[in-house]
Amino acid sequence: MSQTLSDPGPEMPVIDETRLLAEFGGDTEILAELRDLFLEHVPPLFQAIKDSLAAGDAAAVADQAHSLKGACATYGAPRLALVCKEAELWARAGDLESVRDNLTALQAEYDQVHHAIGSLALS
Repeated sequence: MSQTLSDPGPEMPVIDETRLLAEFGGDTEILAELRDLFLEHVPPLFQAIKDSLAAGDAAAVADQAHSLKGACATYGAPRLALVCKEAELWARAGDLESVRDNLTALQAEYDQVHHAIGSLALS
């Protein structure tokens, strides 16, 4: 039986800009560099999750979800980090059905983060 991703709820921000600025001492130049790295490295990582899922490779799905979770946690994307954690746990348990059934929700969270990070106005 397939499981459903937890809804992080509206109280959890897509991107926690306040935490990021505090963590990096308000240095928007560092944040801009991190934003660019995120936008460069995360799309292929998310695609690798989908490719591994299509191939039925639970270990690879778990590893890629774990990597994406870490990138999201580093860049202050708590919602996507949470859903990646769930996908990782399901994949480690061999439950690719739950990951597949929740791919649309995972994609929606990813799209929100990708858009929010790409729209950060750092100067």
